Amino acid sequence: MTRHFHPAHRRQAIQWAQHLLAHRFYVLDTETTGLGPTDEIVQIAILDGSGASAMNQLIKPTIPIPPVASAVHGIQDRDVVEAPSFKEIYIRLSALLAGQVVIAYNMDFDWRMLQQTASRFRLPTIRIGKRDCAMKQYARFKGARHSNGRNYVWHKLGAAAAQEGLQVAQAHDALNDARMTLALIRKMASSA
Repeated sequence: MTRHFHPAHRRQAIQWAQHLLAHRFYVLDTETTGLGPTDEIVQIAILDGSGASAMNQLIKPTIPIPPVASAVHGIQDRDVVEAPSFKEIYIRLSALLAGQVVIAYNMDFDWRMLQQTASRFRLPTIRIGKRDCAMKQYARFKGARHSNGRNYVWHKLGAAAAQEGLQVAQAHDALNDARMTLALIRKMASSA
């Protein structure tokens, strides 16, 4: 292992993972029509802390899925023709996450997409208890200094999983990405 820029940050990331696993939380992942301000969720997966699937749902967006997005996650318009809209799953999703600790790998992106998609239907932001980013915690755990000298390098989920010897299967499927995120949290927790 390369030398960690700040070993206390690694210990804090390990403690974060251990604390999570000792309490109730959900891991969330989304796949979307793209990365921009008008894009929407086309798949959402949520696992509980034990790894059980609480939700794995294709979602029919209000806009076509661009081929560039389909090339990443494999979801095409024909796959979501019979899927419910975000508005149709909103109550179930909102009730599931209400007041809960929610973790995502790149939470900033997933949270923005949840808000953006809800806004498309004029729905309120889902009220969760606390949200945290497994990607930022993994960056602290790994400890590679960013070229700016102040921050840690962020790692893509598949790369992080591979670095930790975890199976990387069907990346960019929301359920598989949620599983990889949970496996990474468990790996971090056991690294004390």
